[in-house]
Amino acid sequence: MSHGPATDVRVRRALRSDLDALAELEQAFPGDRMARSSFARLLARDSAEVWVAELGGQVVGDAVVLFRRGFDSARLYSMVVDQRFRGRGIARSLLEAAEEGARERGVVVMRLEVREENAPALALYRRAGYVVVGRADDYYQDHAAALRLRKRFVKGGATVRGVPFHPQSFSFTSGSACLMMAMRHHGYPVPLDRWLELALWREATTTFTRKGDGGLSAHGLAVAASRRGFQSRVVTPDAGVPFDGVLQGEAREVARISHAGFERELRGLGGKVEVRAFDHQDAADAVERGAVPLVLLAGFDPEREHPEQPGRWLVVTGFDADHLYLHDPLVAEGEARADNVHLAMKKEAFDRACRHPEAAQRAMVLVERWGSVSRRQPDDG
Repeated sequence: MSHGPATDVRVRRALRSDLDALAELEQAFPGDRMARSSFARLLARDSAEVWVAELGGQVVGDAVVLFRRGFDSARLYSMVVDQRFRGRGIARSLLEAAEEGARERGVVVMRLEVREENAPALALYRRAGYVVVGRADDYYQDHAAALRLRKRFVKGGATVRGVPFHPQSFSFTSGSACLMMAMRHHGYPVPLDRWLELALWREATTTFTRKGDGGLSAHGLAVAASRRGFQSRVVTPDAGVPFDGVLQGEAREVARISHAGFERELRGLGGKVEVRAFDHQDAADAVERGAVPLVLLAGFDPEREHPEQPGRWLVVTGFDADHLYLHDPLVAEGEARADNVHLAMKKEAFDRACRHPEAAQRAMVLVERWGSVSRRQPDDG
């Protein structure tokens, strides 16, 4: 039974006093429900906003939006309306409030997932300007598929490549996880699994560290890509040995020997090294011509990083007039893969992260087209 538009609906930011009502609304979900304690944590986080819709003083709907420090992206994590009050414009009012709150934070892209069979929700999002950008099988607890939608809040287009996402399995494998994403984008026919992630890390590492970069060098990444038939290029302002200034004794000697070997093999495989500074424009130009840039960034999201992890590798997936878009392979506890995909970072912030003073190396690896895998080593898989 339709009740017509809800002209007296009130949308506001949620309070702790709304916790019971929020938990009750979650019972409307067929699965993947949030507990009362989860809402309590979200209400205490600066990186989340919870909105509620009231009708006659009763909470009849809610929306949850998640943000990432250092990025101008947001994710509409959840939105639900009491089924007794559906069809009255409450979902639209919640969506408008959530978007306005995101805009106030400088967000330029909102992303969300919705059940593929949820026709009313899809119609709502499409009317609001969201476009389908992908599909995820077996996304929900009941194994239902989800469609991925995205909306840009700024005028002008964006160039965003369909680079697949692979989360790093270990604290030190950000670089190998990024290389896997780039290789799969170019059609490399190997499953994105933990075995390959570790194999690539072993190939590309100069000396092991339990940091975000894992002791992995840009030259080593380029060699691992070249061994599998990819055109690869290293761009770095530092001509010396990576980590040379932070290592001592035998570890330092290992890094120097490894680096010399990587340089020699990279030349033999047709790879290139450009010793020069780089910035957002270099990354955008690479994406424009079809390459996938892997970039070591530091200091861009201190809330999520440990002090002993000054930097890690990310994948540049696109650009617009003011931002670069990136995949971040580090999925922190309590987050989902969707929180790390095509994140918008201001170009100025990207440049600062490339030049962070605590970075043990400053480098970008360009993984270009995939040709032949005839030069693979026997243990490459």
